[in-house]
Amino acid sequence: MPFYKTKILNREISLEYEKKDEKKIIDSINLINEKIDDKLQNPKYSNGKISDTILLSLLSIELQAELSEKLNIERNSEVNDTKKQEYLKNNLELKDKILKLQNEKKILEDEKLKLDQEFDEINKKVEGLINIIKNSYYE
Repeated sequence: MPFYKTKILNREISLEYEKKDEKKIIDSINLINEKIDDKLQNPKYSNGKISDTILLSLLSIELQAELSEKLNIERNSEVNDTKKQEYLKNNLELKDKILKLQNEKKILEDEKLKLDQEFDEINKKVEGLINIIKNSYYE
């Protein structure tokens, strides 16, 4: 396994890592050094009254807080994705129901049209019978 040599707080450290993790290790070390530099720009930490250990502890706490926040965001995202999938499934089910109801409505409208036609035919026959009865009564 390869080694990566770097400096953190002017102390050389050597890390053993797997080749697949090289970019992650380098990016992490660069981030740590950037955060240390940012902390040292703050007058509260740059006056020499803070030890390397305390500085690293503060940095560790800060990085852990960021990690926790990102994990919470990721969990919330997963929950939202699950809810989104449930909503999409529910939406598809409702669309299917709408299509079925539209088909049933069309069938009922066709049946109503047939019944209206039959009613008109029966009504015409009844009117014809009434006319026959009227004519035979007045004759």
